[in-house]
Amino acid sequence: MNRIASAALLLSAAITHALYAQDLAAQEVDADEESTELETVEVIGQRMEPGNMVVSGEDLLRQQATTLEDIFAYQSSVAVGGGSATAQKIYVRGFEDVMLNYTVDGAQSPGELYHHQGRVQIEPDFVRTIELDAGAGVATNGAGALTGALRATLKTADDMLAADRDFGGYLRVTGIFNGEDGDRQSAALYGKFSDSVGLIVGATRESRDEYEDGHGNLQEATPYDHLRLFAKLDGQHGDHAWSLTAEGVDDEATTYERPNLTNFRGTYILSDQEMNRETLAANYDYDPMGDAVDLHVTVYRNDTDFRVQRQTADIIYGEGDFSSTGFDVRNTTILGSHSLTYGVDYRADELDSGQNATPPFAWGRTRQDASVLGLYIQDNWQLNEAITLSAGLRFDDYDLDGVGGVSEGVNISDDGISPNVGVTWEVIDGLVLRGLYAEAFRGVTIREAFFSGLYVHDGSLESEQADNIEFGISWSRGPWYVAATWYEQDIENFIDVEYVGGAVWGYWRNIGDAKVEGYEIETGWRANDFEASIGMWDADNTLNGAPLADSNLGLGTSIGTTWLGSFTWYGFENWTLGAQARYVESEPNAVAADAPDKESYLVARVFADWTPLEHLTLALTVNNLFDEFYYDHATYTWLGAPTNNYVGYPAIGREIVASAAFRF
Repeated sequence: MNRIASAALLLSAAITHALYAQDLAAQEVDADEESTELETVEVIGQRMEPGNMVVSGEDLLRQQATTLEDIFAYQSSVAVGGGSATAQKIYVRGFEDVMLNYTVDGAQSPGELYHHQGRVQIEPDFVRTIELDAGAGVATNGAGALTGALRATLKTADDMLAADRDFGGYLRVTGIFNGEDGDRQSAALYGKFSDSVGLIVGATRESRDEYEDGHGNLQEATPYDHLRLFAKLDGQHGDHAWSLTAEGVDDEATTYERPNLTNFRGTYILSDQEMNRETLAANYDYDPMGDAVDLHVTVYRNDTDFRVQRQTADIIYGEGDFSSTGFDVRNTTILGSHSLTYGVDYRADELDSGQNATPPFAWGRTRQDASVLGLYIQDNWQLNEAITLSAGLRFDDYDLDGVGGVSEGVNISDDGISPNVGVTWEVIDGLVLRGLYAEAFRGVTIREAFFSGLYVHDGSLESEQADNIEFGISWSRGPWYVAATWYEQDIENFIDVEYVGGAVWGYWRNIGDAKVEGYEIETGWRANDFEASIGMWDADNTLNGAPLADSNLGLGTSIGTTWLGSFTWYGFENWTLGAQARYVESEPNAVAADAPDKESYLVARVFADWTPLEHLTLALTVNNLFDEFYYDHATYTWLGAPTNNYVGYPAIGREIVASAAFRF
C-alpha cells in the first residue's frame, strides 16, 4: 500500500472513530460539562510563547503602522530588511518569509516574485489581527510550513460599527514627514443590511517620495505609491456563518533594477516597478449544537504579478504572474477531553514569467504548474487539569510540471508526512512548562518567478524536510509575567539556484542543510491601563555549518542579539501614550571575508493618540526618535570585491507621522 493510501486510511479511521466515540462520550460522567467548556475554544495547536505573536488592528492604528517594518520590527524573533517599503522582507528567527505559509482571510499567497523585493503585502488599516506561529508546528498550519505560518484576518462591518449603529464611515488623513515627505489617506463605509448581514468597503492610498537617512542624506530611487482596495461581506444565520472577501493591492515604485540595492556600480538603470495582488476568499462555518460537528471551509483565488521595466528603453527586466487556487475543509469534534481537528486542503499554482536580465543566450520564459494535496489531523487532549497533550499528522502530495520555456518537460512528484507532538504542563498555579517536536515536509513546487525564467530544472531535486524542537517556560502572578523559549530547527535539502555558466545559466539544486538555534526571553507587567515589557532574542543561523550571510537570498541572514522594550499607557483623559525601543548587538557579516561587522544600533519610536471628541482621533508617531543612522541586520548591506562598499539602503532617519481620523 503506498503512502497516500496509508494517509487516507489514517484520516478516514480517525474521522470514523471521532463520530463513533462521540456517542460513547455522551454516556460518560461529566462529559456534558467537559464538552461545554471545550466548545468555546478554537484549537489550532499549542502556541509557544513568546516566539508566537498576535498583533491587533487597534495596536497598528495607535502606532500608525504603514510598512512591514512598522508592523513587525518590535516583535520578538522578527526582523524586517530593506530601506524602501518596496524591498522590505520579513525574517522569522533569521529565516526569510518565503518559507512561511502566508494567508489573508485563509487565502494562501505562496512563492516569491523577485528576490530583490518583498513579497508580503499587508494593509494595516483594515487588519483585525495578525498571527504568527514561528517554526515548524501543528498540522493545521498547512502544507510546506517549514518555518511556520503568518495569518492576516481582515475586519468586518461589526469591527468598525459603533454601538447601536447600523451604518458608519471612517476617514483618516496622514502626513509623513521625512526627506521629501509623503501622505496617506484611508476611507471606509460599512453597515448592516440586517441583524445578520454586514458589508465593509475600504480603500487606502499612500504616496512617498525619497526618504532621508539618519545622516540627513536623501536616498534616491525609493519613492513609491500604494493603493489598497478591500471589501468584505459577512453573515450569521443561526448555526451558519460566512464571509466573502475581495482585496486588491497595487504597488508602484521607482527603483533601480534591484530595489534593495543602491546604484553602487553606477550602471544600474532606474526602473518602474509594479506589483499587484488580487485576492478572493470565501469562508463558511457550521457549528450546530453538539460535539460532533464544527465545520470550517475556505475557498480562495490569489493572483499576484510583477513587472520591472527600465525607464531608458522599452525593455522589461523581469515580469511574471503567479496564481493560486485552493480550498481547506476542516472539522473539529469534541470527544470528552479530546478536541480533534481533521481535514483536507488543496492548492493549484500556475506561473508564467520571464526575464531579460542576462546575456541574450539565456533570455527566457517559463510556464509551470504545481499542486499539493494535503490530509491532516490534530488532536488536543486535556489529560487532566494540569496537563494538555497535542499530537498531529499531515500527509502532503506534491506535483510540479514544466509546461513551457526553460523548464518544459520536467515533472517532479513526491509525497511526505509531517508529524508533531507537544505537551503543556502547569506544574503549579502560574508556572507552565511546554515542549514541542514538529516536522514539516515541502515537496518541489514553484519557487521564484524571476529565477524560474533563468534557472533550469533537471529533474534531480529532492524534497525539503524541516524538524523543530522547542522548550518553553512561563510564570505569571497577578500582573507580572516572564516567559522563555529555546528552539532548534533544521531544514534538510534546502533548494536554491546554482550558477554554472556556459550554455545554461544554472540549475535549481539541493544546496545543503540549514539550521537555526536560538532563544527568546520576555518579562513584563499587564494591567488595565498600563503594560510594559522587556525581552531579548537571539538566532544563530547556518547553512552547511557556515553562518548565513546577506547573499543567502530566499533563505535568511545573520542578525545580532536583539533587545526589545515597550510600554503603553491608556489611563489619562482619552489619551494613549507609548514607546518602543530596539537595540541590536553587532554581528559578523559572512557575505565576504573582508566585510566589516554589522554594526550595533539603537532605534526607538514614541506614539500618542487623543480622542478629544467622540468621533475624532488625533495621532502622532515619531519613528527613529534619535535619528540613528544604521543598516538593519536583515538588509543586504555589504557586497565585497570588487566594490568593497555598502550596497544596501540604510534605514529611514527620524520620521514624524501625524494623522486625524474621523469615524461616524
